[in-house]
This record gives sequence, C-alpha cells and structure tokens, in this order.
Amino acid sequence: MTPPPRRSDDPARCHEERKRWLTIWVGLLAIFFLGPALLIAWEQRVSRIFETSAWEATLDPSRPDPGMAPAEDVPTDRARRVSIGFYLETMEEVSLHDSQWKGVLDVWCRWKEDPDAPGGADFDPFDHLIAINGMITDRKVLREIHDRGDHFVLQRLSLTYTKIFRIVNFPLDRHLILASFENSAHPRQDLLFVPDQEASAISGRVAMTGYRILRSHAVEIPHSYQTSRGMPGSAPEERGAWSQPRFAIVIDRNGWGLMLKMFQALFVSVAVALLACFIKPIHVDPRFGLGVGALFASVANSYLVGTYVPEGSEFSLADAINLLGIGTILVSLTQSTISLWIYESLGNQRLSRRFDWVSFWTILTAFLASLLLCLAGAASQI
Repeated sequence: MTPPPRRSDDPARCHEERKRWLTIWVGLLAIFFLGPALLIAWEQRVSRIFETSAWEATLDPSRPDPGMAPAEDVPTDRARRVSIGFYLETMEEVSLHDSQWKGVLDVWCRWKEDPDAPGGADFDPFDHLIAINGMITDRKVLREIHDRGDHFVLQRLSLTYTKIFRIVNFPLDRHLILASFENSAHPRQDLLFVPDQEASAISGRVAMTGYRILRSHAVEIPHSYQTSRGMPGSAPEERGAWSQPRFAIVIDRNGWGLMLKMFQALFVSVAVALLACFIKPIHVDPRFGLGVGALFASVANSYLVGTYVPEGSEFSLADAINLLGIGTILVSLTQSTISLWIYESLGNQRLSRRFDWVSFWTILTAFLASLLLCLAGAASQI
C-alpha cells in the first residue's frame, strides 16, 4: 500500500498554500498603502472645510475672527463716516517660507467736512492710519480734492504684511491675502470706515509666480484688542473697538506644474525601485542596488521640498507624497528580501518569479491609488 503523499509533496495543496500566502501579501500591501492614504485624504478635505469656514468668518462683520473673542459692541450712530476703497497695483512677493507678502495698494478716502465730529475740521483719515499685522514702508499722495466740504485723498501705499500661511494642502494650496488697516487715533464710535465695494478692484497687470487671483472683496470689520493697552482713564479690561477696513484677495495655485516639478525625481525613483522586480533575486547587486539608490534620491527630494515651506509642525500634502514614495521604495526592498529567501532558502524559483510579478503590479497599483486619493482630498473645492 502506497503511503499518502506528504503535505509538501501534494501539488494541489501546495498550490492552495501559495495562493493563500500571495493573497495575504496583497492584502497587507493594500492595508499598508490605502489605510494611511484614506486618512491623509480625509485630513486634506477637513483642512479645506476649515479653511473655507475661517475665510467666511474673517470676512463676516457679524462674526469674530477664528480663535478671537467677539469685538466690543459700541454705538456708531454719531461716528464720522469715511468711504474707503482699494486698488491693488502690484503684488511684489508672496513667500510661504518667510511668512510674508508684499504689494503696492492704492487707497482712497472720501468724507464730508464736519467741524463738530471727532477730529474737527482738520480731520484726515490717513493720519494715524496703520497696517494691521504689517507695516507701510512707503506712501505717496497721488491726488487730493477738497471742494466745499467734500474731501477726496488718494494715496499709494507700499506694504509688507506678516502672514502665517497654512501649508496642509501645499503644493495645491490656496490662501486669503488680507490688507487690513486701522486709524489708531479714532475708535469705532468716532470713526466708521465704509468700504467702496463698486470701485475696489485689482489691476489686470497684477501677476504672481505660481499663483492666480480668483477674486477680491472689500469689507469693514469691528476689531477689539485684548486689553485697554494702558490707555489713561481706562480700566485694563476695557478693550474698546476700532473700525478695520480690509481688502481680501483669494489666490490659488495656477495648475499642477509646481507639483510635477517637485516630485518628478521622486516618481522616477519609485519606478526605478519597482523595476528590480524583473531582476532575479540572486543577482543581489542590481536587485538591491536599484532600491538603495532610489531611496537616497527620494530622501534628497524630501529635503529639497522642505525648502519651499517654513519650519513647523504641520504635515503638508508634499510631506505625505514624499512619505508615500519613501514607503513604496522600502516595501520594494522588503519584497526583494522575501523573494531572495524564497529563491535560495526554499529553492522555489517558480514561486519567487510569481511573487515578483504579483508584487510589482500590486505595489504599483497601490502607490497610484494612494497618490490619487491624497490629491483628490487636497483638490476638493468646498
């Protein structure tokens, strides 16, 4: 009587075992890639939602700025009304790395003479006009008209503003640029700016490297400080309120060119690492050399991308793509190690080749799917 074949000698059973282990390997790869990708895509979309909500609050006079206490409610029925408008002449610089932007803005004010109003007959709204979160580096009077109590002054202001840019969606980022002003000598109950919505605009000559302008909006917001700032005759908790005119400009990335330039070396590195799947694992030098070289290239690309943004704790889309590429290369090196073990220790060349083929297509598909998920989350328009 012939003994039954051993488990390892049963072709059908061996085939089922190989199929099961390959399925487990494919499942592990899917979890490794798609799990973090879904989380990153969700975070990217949540960032877009938060960004939109913050912009709406920033431009809504009835709501406080995000993270700020509501402004003091002061009567403005006796305040002097001054119409203020804006015309963006040039945008000299938008620097995410330096957290600032520079531009030239034409600002005009129209008001009626009222000797009994705060400031008297010599009132000029440009006196004590300050830039909030910035500074006026130069100013030039372009035109003045004073006609029977009606006054008009147009000035050209060179401005430098400090702005902490959100980089979660970088390099598919968009930003709200704010030019905010206050008259430090007159609180809101004495002076109320009225934005000139119809005439405020942006010059057609304005251009920014890497960005495009979507829209602009002029608005007036009540603003209070945290204390009285030591004002004589005021209690420390008296915060007061000031009229803060704002000119808001929404910008976003002009296409996908920057992203492709930033990550073309990373994508090539991932492709080179995956090509190792077509080399026999016993040819150790080329099989592992490709992955190691690709790993060094991906790390160098990560360092280069970091020069575009300021140092901080925010994890950007660019960081996620770099991590995805580095992780893919590490997985390819792990796969080569397993394939070598199957080829030499188990002596199963056929299984090794099958493992390489399945791994190549699974890793490539998972990498592309993860990349598309991350980009879809960042590119969503809320």
